[in-house]
Amino acid sequence: MDTHHIRAAELVARYLQGEITSKEAEELISLMEKYPSLRSWVEDKEASLEKIGKRMSDYESIDPEKDWQLIWDRYDRKPMQERRFNKWWVVAASIIAICVVGGSLFWKERSGLPKAEAQLAMEVTPGKEVATLVLSDGSTVELGDNSPQTITDGALQLAASGSMLDYSEVKNTQPQIHKLQVPLGGTFQIQLSDGTKVWLNADSELEFPSTFVGDERKVKVRGEAYFEVAKDPSKPFRVEVNDTQVEALGTAFNINTHLYRGTTKTILTEGKIKVSSGGESKVIEPGYGTISGQGNIQVGKADIEEALAWKDGYFYFDSKNLREVLEEVARWYNVEVDMRNTLANQKYRGGIKKSESIQAVCAVLSDLTAYHVSIERKKIVVK
Repeated sequence: MDTHHIRAAELVARYLQGEITSKEAEELISLMEKYPSLRSWVEDKEASLEKIGKRMSDYESIDPEKDWQLIWDRYDRKPMQERRFNKWWVVAASIIAICVVGGSLFWKERSGLPKAEAQLAMEVTPGKEVATLVLSDGSTVELGDNSPQTITDGALQLAASGSMLDYSEVKNTQPQIHKLQVPLGGTFQIQLSDGTKVWLNADSELEFPSTFVGDERKVKVRGEAYFEVAKDPSKPFRVEVNDTQVEALGTAFNINTHLYRGTTKTILTEGKIKVSSGGESKVIEPGYGTISGQGNIQVGKADIEEALAWKDGYFYFDSKNLREVLEEVARWYNVEVDMRNTLANQKYRGGIKKSESIQAVCAVLSDLTAYHVSIERKKIVVK
């Protein structure tokens, strides 16, 4: 930790208290560019003030001015007694410096990584729109380039551009079985021939026909996918995932096989679905979800935000334990997780934009939990 860290805590605290000058604001913006994790404190001022307020009780048994002095005395600065700070400012800066600045925010300096290793960690980037389309003959097409391209499979031709693959114009051709595979660190969207829209999360796969024929519409899913099903009462829409089948008639829902090993979590956001597994079936109303698999279906109230957040570009931590959160983060940034402690099964609340740097995510997780979370050599290390 150097004088930049102390100065960062000082400026953030002054900003939260509304005492920052225009010149100091420019300095804070510059520090935010150097240390992206500072944004989590300044972007939501009310949340940051609440966070500090909740921690005040933890500091009642200590002398924050004394603890701040211990940090300050490590640097060649004026003595604390020559400076004039109100009590709130000192406590706020102490909390920011001790809990964040002295902890997870400036991960590179504290971790002591050699320069080359630190640079390697900096190369970890957020996921992007990327996927592989497997055609009926087994050949593959890489997707994700912003430039449009035309894909041909026999008599079938379709357009692909950016993060979207569109089958809605495919008509009067022999159905071909295709697979859309989204790797770790990716996400992608597809519109099926009936107009149904599907979002695929990282490390997921959708198997589907190029056009639907017969009296049903059936696809298969692995991983996590969000469906907005086009209405067609004459053709039920069915999703097969592991040993579970989800049937919908004009509805929107999320399916996740990542969260619970060997089981499937389904959350209904609108409409109605029927979930079947092992000969048992349950009809689900909006706001409810199921955990199914191995012939069993559990029904309960669901958090709609959990179903929508990842599609809308957010990590959503509510009601998840740290292991579940870390696995989701690792899939998005395509990194491994090195857990050096036995993790408690405590549930957390919170979230962060998926566009944030991996360092910012680690800083938030360190601040949110009782663990130190850092990125080292393309691994998320939990201590």
